[in-house]
Amino acid sequence: MLQAVADILRNHGVEGWLVGGSVRDRELGRRSPDVDVVVAGDAAAVAEALATALKAPWFALSERHLTYRVIGRGGHVDVAAARGGGILQDLAERDFTVNAMALPIRPVPAAAGRTEAEPVDRDALIDPFDGLTHLRDRRLAAVSHRIFADDPLRLMRAARFCHVLGFELYGGLEDSIRSQAPELARTAGERIAAEMVVTLAEGRSAEAARLWHDLGLLDVVLPEVCDRSGLAAVLATLERLDDLLARLMVWFPATADVLDERLRRPVDGAIERPVAMRMAGLTHRLESDLAEAVARRLKLSGDMISLLRTVSGCVGEGGENDRLGFEGDFMAPSEARRLDRAEVLFLWGAAPFEPEVVLLAAAAGIGSVLPSTAGRMMALWAERSLRGVPRPPVDGDLLMRELGVKSGPLLGKALREVRLVWEMRETTTISGLLDVARGVVRQDQRTR
Repeated sequence: MLQAVADILRNHGVEGWLVGGSVRDRELGRRSPDVDVVVAGDAAAVAEALATALKAPWFALSERHLTYRVIGRGGHVDVAAARGGGILQDLAERDFTVNAMALPIRPVPAAAGRTEAEPVDRDALIDPFDGLTHLRDRRLAAVSHRIFADDPLRLMRAARFCHVLGFELYGGLEDSIRSQAPELARTAGERIAAEMVVTLAEGRSAEAARLWHDLGLLDVVLPEVCDRSGLAAVLATLERLDDLLARLMVWFPATADVLDERLRRPVDGAIERPVAMRMAGLTHRLESDLAEAVARRLKLSGDMISLLRTVSGCVGEGGENDRLGFEGDFMAPSEARRLDRAEVLFLWGAAPFEPEVVLLAAAAGIGSVLPSTAGRMMALWAERSLRGVPRPPVDGDLLMRELGVKSGPLLGKALREVRLVWEMRETTTISGLLDVARGVVRQDQRTR
């Protein structure tokens, strides 16, 4: 795609540079399919021409900053107009010195062998802030004292670069982050969430959360976690969760394949499932309503909101464990082939995120969640998801006829108990299930 960019720039008579993360990652030996380009001209015209040449869609990322994205095969190209009118001024407005470097883009003649040469002049690196030296020393330094005031999200980006690329905060940057951390509250929730997702995708989620906390960022992003849930327990859960995810075959040998396939499917089409589970791990000790409020503040998708709420309801302290029948050692090992009441209620409460809840319950150490216990619950989920759960042969119409009850809460309560006993396999006959329903009705009459 970079060669196509060079051709477009030549055809339009426009000067352009490879900038930012594209230069940084090349120097680090990290190949990325995405390209960041700055042009000294009409960025929209360049993006449109590139999209036409690639037969690809394009759209405005920011009309205010004249930035456009072209979606190519296997990657995208971001085209931006040079801020301040020139490349040096543009670099001066960037965040960190390692991102404030540029390489001039030069078309490669066809005779030179385009498959071997790149259309950038590597000997003409523009590096006004000594970013290359900082990059080689793995030091993260600010371009100016204004970077966080210009965009507080850069506070989170600094933490990400340390976590993902192994940088050390340099030149007073750590103190600056701590002092300006409250400014992060000005940033839109969806931007913060996107930065968290990229950071957690690297793994080592406990380290990432600990770094956010040490820099004073977690108190702004997730104050509920720091105030109410016990950060040490959250960090321990995240650490164990990453271990479980890394060793599925060890912990869940019977269901590792189906579980691995499940984890490959994003929760909402965008956030990878392991990352989504790490997000849920951050909030798992909160009450379900509070976890949902956090998810909504971060502008997470409906599926993500449901995941965080479900995990907190099943795993969190003070959540809905009692409603689900989790009394202390709720996942105690059971050798019986039939399901017991707590197991069925657990599966009901965890749906449709049963495997995610099992993993997080095991990671959190709820009750006495032994490997064999978690393995059994995972196997129950796999069996039920593969074969389905047949409906009981007793419905509301039959109960109203046989028991003389009317449609309402009592009928719903009886149907719930019938379904529960049916799934526990305590009885599978119509007469037996009717007896169960009669027992519910009699109990209701006695307690009136």
